[in-house]
Amino acid sequence: MPHTKKRPYKISLISTHGTGKTTLCYEVAAELKKRGVKVKVFSEIAAAAFEQGIPINESTTLPAQLYIMMQHITEELRGALRGYQVVVCDRSVFDNLAYLERRCGAQPFLRDFLRSYSEKFPYDAIYKLPMVGELMDDGIRDAQSREFQQDIFDRLNTLLGELNVEHRTLPPPTTELRKEWADLIVNETLEALKHAGAPKEKAAA
Repeated sequence: MPHTKKRPYKISLISTHGTGKTTLCYEVAAELKKRGVKVKVFSEIAAAAFEQGIPINESTTLPAQLYIMMQHITEELRGALRGYQVVVCDRSVFDNLAYLERRCGAQPFLRDFLRSYSEKFPYDAIYKLPMVGELMDDGIRDAQSREFQQDIFDRLNTLLGELNVEHRTLPPPTTELRKEWADLIVNETLEALKHAGAPKEKAAA
């Protein structure tokens, strides 16, 4: 998706829980900062909600998931208002919907809202992390089953297809620290920023 200088370049890392999204978010942000990019990264909203006693996982409720979703949107918009060059999002609005619908059933009005929201305030790049290796302990959903993890992954894939959300799945990692993922995202982001800042060529007379 073409990027304009009027708003931040917005990256979202998506997947089911325990796949390393949060770690990758901060690795990408750190590498971009080393290169002089003004970047904002925010962690999964469910983590803060969990600390506040808001129910998540299998005991969540529709109001709880709506709170998490709206807080996520608030953080995305805050990043746009603060003048950052890049905003790195731990999850997207679509991840949140997958958890909500697992517990609360299909929500057509939310699908319509999120489709419109993502068209008005688009993600420039969505990277989906594959399910590889063991479930990572994130301190929030570590007690949940592999079935829960797989179901969210499958639901997310279905949502992305049904809502026609452009994204790319990161390749299976070849190193233990998955550094190639951060390198790929950083390089593509820098390239996009370079093109966004390049002066337009004058039309031939």
